Amino acid sequence: MNEMKNPFKDIFYFSMGDRRAIVALGCIAVFAVGVLMVVDRPSPQPSPSMERVTGVESGPDGLSIMGEMSAGQRGPLGTFDPNTVDSLTLIGFGLKAWKVRNFLHYRAAGKVFRSAEEMGKTHGWTAEDVERVREYVRVEEEYGKGKRLFGGTEKGQPGWEGRNEKYGKDGKRWDDWKEEKTEHTSNKFHTLTKVDINTADTAMLRRIPGVGAKISEAIVRYREKLGGFYSVKQLREIKMVSPELLEWMEVSSPNVQKIPVNEASFQALNSHPYISYEQTKALLQYIRLYGKVKDEQALLETGIFTKEDVERLKPYLVYE
Repeated sequence: MNEMKNPFKDIFYFSMGDRRAIVALGCIAVFAVGVLMVVDRPSPQPSPSMERVTGVESGPDGLSIMGEMSAGQRGPLGTFDPNTVDSLTLIGFGLKAWKVRNFLHYRAAGKVFRSAEEMGKTHGWTAEDVERVREYVRVEEEYGKGKRLFGGTEKGQPGWEGRNEKYGKDGKRWDDWKEEKTEHTSNKFHTLTKVDINTADTAMLRRIPGVGAKISEAIVRYREKLGGFYSVKQLREIKMVSPELLEWMEVSSPNVQKIPVNEASFQALNSHPYISYEQTKALLQYIRLYGKVKDEQALLETGIFTKEDVERLKPYLVYE
């Protein structure tokens, strides 16, 4: 007699490989659910009493140390001098950290504060910020007269009044700083000095009054494209160079790079500022059809260049 087959056994029968796969999928599902529970878990909201305020504490350089304090840690408000106050004191008045940072930068740049209103000139400060500190501001006599920490160049001039013998945050004496400043500002020529524009680098050119980084770099770039200057008047071809600057410049070594007309490549001819793309094509075609160009007169007779073109190209071309 045949045994009756159990249909459920056929349906729910799994091989050993199938069972392993089911166990692995189950583990993955449990892990995914655990991750979702952790991610979706709401973060606790801080109570007002535990609110934290981040500030910038004034270090040896006046700006660099970061600090924190909670609202419950703020001490009692007291008077302060804005020229010596630290960041945590200002934060204690409820000022934003970035506003305190701007104030410290403003002071480090040389500003001397004589009132709460002058503190309000700090970038980002509002009238409300000024009112927060107004009744607590007390300016010491030492700072009451000085206009700017980095002011005049002599004792007694605006910016020096009321200052002590120490200068700035680095503690240098006034006379030492004055000597350094004199050395720095004397880089420009004080009397008319001729500069050779064929040999001068950008640093030398910047010593000319009225010449900065952009003009000096433009002169050097144009010199390289030309192959050297043969006349100071060529500088007038640079838009940034004003006629007044020419009296400071000269060409004492007019050695320029020569271009062999009959042997030069298309690139060598076309890269010169005085030869256009169309003139380059026409000149090379003329040489292929009629042979070498012997001199300036022959170059003019080609009809490719005008008399003015040939004249200003004369120092740069050779016909051998």
